[in-house]
Amino acid sequence: MRVAAAGALARLAGPATIAGLVLTGVDGGAKAQGEAAQGQTGRPVVAAGLASATAAPTGLAPARRATRRPAQRRAAPAYYRRTTSRRVPATAERGFMPLYKEAAETFGVSWRLIASVHRQETAFSTVPGIYRGLNAFGCCAGPMQFNVTNGPVSTWELYRQSFRQGDRPRSYPNRTPSHPSVYDDFDAIMAAGALLRDGGATGGLDGGSWLAAYGYYGRDDFGTRYASQVLGRAMSWERDGFCLNCPDDAGLVAELDDLYGVDARRQLREADEGERERKRKAREKRKERKERRERKERREREAREERAAAAARPGSSGSSGDDTKRATPSKPGRPKRPSETTQAQPPSPAVPPASPPASTTPSPEPTAPPPSGDPACPPLSTLLGCRR
Repeated sequence: MRVAAAGALARLAGPATIAGLVLTGVDGGAKAQGEAAQGQTGRPVVAAGLASATAAPTGLAPARRATRRPAQRRAAPAYYRRTTSRRVPATAERGFMPLYKEAAETFGVSWRLIASVHRQETAFSTVPGIYRGLNAFGCCAGPMQFNVTNGPVSTWELYRQSFRQGDRPRSYPNRTPSHPSVYDDFDAIMAAGALLRDGGATGGLDGGSWLAAYGYYGRDDFGTRYASQVLGRAMSWERDGFCLNCPDDAGLVAELDDLYGVDARRQLREADEGERERKRKAREKRKERKERRERKERREREAREERAAAAARPGSSGSSGDDTKRATPSKPGRPKRPSETTQAQPPSPAVPPASPPASTTPSPEPTAPPPSGDPACPPLSTLLGCRR
């Protein structure tokens, strides 16, 4: 078993390996880009980039800095342990094989890769409840578990018209009355074939198929193990024949993980470190801007308080904006001359004194002055000793 696995890995280690390839996001306009990219073959390209069926749409690009999208609600590892070990009736092969081969022929991918994804997602459509509503994780629906909630243009909306490129069989396990339907097995399997092709898968089971399976689940740590398990199962079917209920070749899965998963996880770690560094720098810039703003506000507040204190001091006009400046004593100079300090003032006009108010009392008549000369002493004065 180990020797067979090593031989298969030797084929995988060729030019189709994913060395130097990472997944990058594409926006919701991928559908329009795909329709505009209809080539001379007459077959429209369903989407311009790889979209994860269970996560947000993604794209395939040459080596660039890996980035990771925010976590989506996706199936947990425990769910896939149940689907890969679930017992499936033999009738499933007859019902689904025509659908796998139609999708493989239409989109140029390995039918075993499509079937392996079908086994991984819903155990060949035998998981209860896949033909109605959403799964237990609230994101995906149908036999191939397409994400119908990661809009505004969901993965299912990008690929739902893929069925138009193939020939629908007359009968198959779950045929819905209207199309496209995420619950219709043919519609869902054709969409999965288109998605895997856009993710890098070809007719061979190689590194491009691993990368397509990695993108089908979503770009995270478990997605690398999901891809190794899907590709390992398809390779074991190619080697040993299709088997609905055969266990996975754990050795082959481990070697595929060493070949592809280790490098992909390293890229994810680098992307996480780069994102943390970007966030750290952004926090430092926000902190620096806040500190500058606080310093400016503090200076303005102190200036207002100083102006208010200066205005409240006695003898301060409080109206000048320069009252916050301290007065500096002037240097002593030569004394000024009196002629420089004293200036002649113009004479003020004379104001006449106010006249006294008129009186109503009659003034006494003037008495005649005594006669001039030496008058004789009156008799009485002579009696008293008046002598002339």
